[in-house]
Amino acid sequence: MKLLKRISVLVMMIAVVAAFAGCGKETSVVGTWEGDDYTYTFNSDGTGTQQIGQISIPIISYEAKDGKLSITISFLGTEETDEYTYTIKKDVLSLSDGDNTVELNKK
Repeated sequence: MKLLKRISVLVMMIAVVAAFAGCGKETSVVGTWEGDDYTYTFNSDGTGTQQIGQISIPIISYEAKDGKLSITISFLGTEETDEYTYTIKKDVLSLSDGDNTVELNKK
């Protein structure tokens, strides 16, 4: 009976550890990400830059939550907010606006 109880406790402990291991926090977009035509830098304070060729555009705010990335830029005196779905696998950030997908590598 004691052996059965020990085995039950061990199984419960393994189940709890496995459950917490699957509850990792969402991977952060903070950092610099480069693609063929674009470079994004996301700062930890919610700002950043978007580089398209030689043109640098300030990101005045961004929010990454639940697989959705909202980026607000300021360009020529106007603000524009773009919405993307995103995934990060290893060091690759994939952004999709529904029509196009861009893959960026972490620098």
